[in-house]
Amino acid sequence: MRKLGIALLLVALVVSLGFNVFMANYISRQNSRTQSSLVLGDANSRDTYFTLHNVAKAHEISRGKGVKVGILDNYFGYDRHPQLYAGGADFSGKDLGYLETDEHGYWMALALREIAPEAEVYALGIDFDSEEAKVRTMLDAIEWAIDNDLDVLTYSSSQFSEENEKKLNVVVDKAMERGIVTTFIHYYHPGNILPDGLFAYRGEADYHRREPDLNILHYDYNVVIIPRYLEYLSSSEKDRANLTPPFLSISSTSPVTAGFVALMKSAKNDLPPAEYKRILMETSRNLTYRGEDCPRVPDIYEAVKLVSGVTGHK
Repeated sequence: MRKLGIALLLVALVVSLGFNVFMANYISRQNSRTQSSLVLGDANSRDTYFTLHNVAKAHEISRGKGVKVGILDNYFGYDRHPQLYAGGADFSGKDLGYLETDEHGYWMALALREIAPEAEVYALGIDFDSEEAKVRTMLDAIEWAIDNDLDVLTYSSSQFSEENEKKLNVVVDKAMERGIVTTFIHYYHPGNILPDGLFAYRGEADYHRREPDLNILHYDYNVVIIPRYLEYLSSSEKDRANLTPPFLSISSTSPVTAGFVALMKSAKNDLPPAEYKRILMETSRNLTYRGEDCPRVPDIYEAVKLVSGVTGHK
């Protein structure tokens, strides 16, 4: 047995050495092609959703089990990541917002899963060809969510004209009557939980309509979209202002907020949507972060503790 153990150890060392050599050669080749490297030297020390919003403590009480969250988006990579999705439906005519391509919708799903690892994620493919097409398919997706007893809906894209927002309001009202909580960025329905980045964009025209309800740490580095990153690297500093960033930014605030709601609903799922919103806001705090004043920063542990009635955790 001892000889067998030594033999297995030697095999493991050889395999490990071979893998390290392979990775070193791979990285060398990549650097020779792009003349650049992605280095996150402070990856283990920087603030994350977990540290700033107290997610790890909240996971001691709830991990989102049993809560159905629908993501209205595209590029889910639905066929490529079957373990990520509990189901979904396509309203865009483009196969769940592209079955093979995993970009923005996939990003949303990963951010959501990080916050609420036991929630059920549903991919709802909508059409982004125009605002009219997007709203038309969103109406169908929300009706589907009502019919299929989803608990939370999240959306991360551009704002709507006031005319199209009124169309959305009708079906969102219906969803809220059925207990569905929405976390849509750039959507000003009073019942919607409106998230923004940690540093709210005060002064931009669309934010004059309504202050955000919550401010979320708005960078997620768990996925880098390689084509975007290479484009970003090869562009001038002036051109970068017009490019989609290679890391998820403001878009992440919506699925993160949806994940927060999933943790709360998993602990207690019979409150009206307005109560989840109230509790999230009531347990949020103001803080100074990197010299900026940040209002309404959620503490999801305190929110989950309050909604579940759990005491004794410190």
